Amino acid sequence: VVDLEFDAASGRWVDRFASGLDTLRVRTAVYPDGLGRVVGEGRRTGDAWDGGGGLLTMGPLKVITDGSLGTRTAHCCEPYPGALAGDAPHGKQNVPPEELHDLLATATGHGLRVALHAIGDAAVAIALRAFEATGARGSIEHAQLTTTDQIATMARLGVRASVQPAHLLEDRDLVPRCWPGREDRCFRLRSMLDAGVDVALGSDAPVSPLDPWLEMAVAVHRSGDDRPPWVPGQAITAAEALAASTDGWGTVAAGHPADLVALDRDPLGAPVDDTAAAAALLRDVPVALTLVAGRTVHDAR
Repeated sequence: VVDLEFDAASGRWVDRFASGLDTLRVRTAVYPDGLGRVVGEGRRTGDAWDGGGGLLTMGPLKVITDGSLGTRTAHCCEPYPGALAGDAPHGKQNVPPEELHDLLATATGHGLRVALHAIGDAAVAIALRAFEATGARGSIEHAQLTTTDQIATMARLGVRASVQPAHLLEDRDLVPRCWPGREDRCFRLRSMLDAGVDVALGSDAPVSPLDPWLEMAVAVHRSGDDRPPWVPGQAITAAEALAASTDGWGTVAAGHPADLVALDRDPLGAPVDDTAAAAALLRDVPVALTLVAGRTVHDAR
């Protein structure tokens, strides 16, 4: 779990681990208002918190640079249509470019990776300029509306695309109204992988269910009901979705953390060209056994 709640780096997880909630690996984020404290404490991304048994570590600096599609506050290059535009025709940039640059420079100078919420293509552009100017490492969270040039820049800079495919289930109905003509630039997982971008799938819980199998299924089929896939050319395979959901490890090998699940069914058992069957299989994979750091934390046998 990457905890991006506002109080994630407050030490509450230390108390949770002490009370017995020690069955998962957790990375805690910090927001700009707590950056000075974390820097003052000398915490760097990857550092272990005392009392976490090696499972609780410091994560990234999280910055929410723009808004959302549903509120028409995602910062976009093109304006929202007609009456939807309101007082901010292009959405809102919550953090000015100069301030974002300074935040990333501070975080990078003190060993912190960054996670930048950017949904609209204008916000993505500002985020990428800040990454390039500061040499920051980390991710763009959501990266929902992107251009081909932006995807190429992400690959060149090594910026991870942290995408939550389940948002597509609702947004497919919003995009034609809010971003007409831009449907083919939303949730571009296929384009990102083909360009060499490091793609990581997540849930954005509690906004979406904390269910990695759902995220993988949507990434593969791009539909959650009886309607055909939405922009099917941006779908990825079940194997690619699974690889994007293993925290970057990719496979099981000597030297990797012993964070493992044993499944009662092959999640890749459906034909590659049958995305509906592949998604159905992913949505209903029975997990028999879960190990975290070599310790059994779930046993359904």
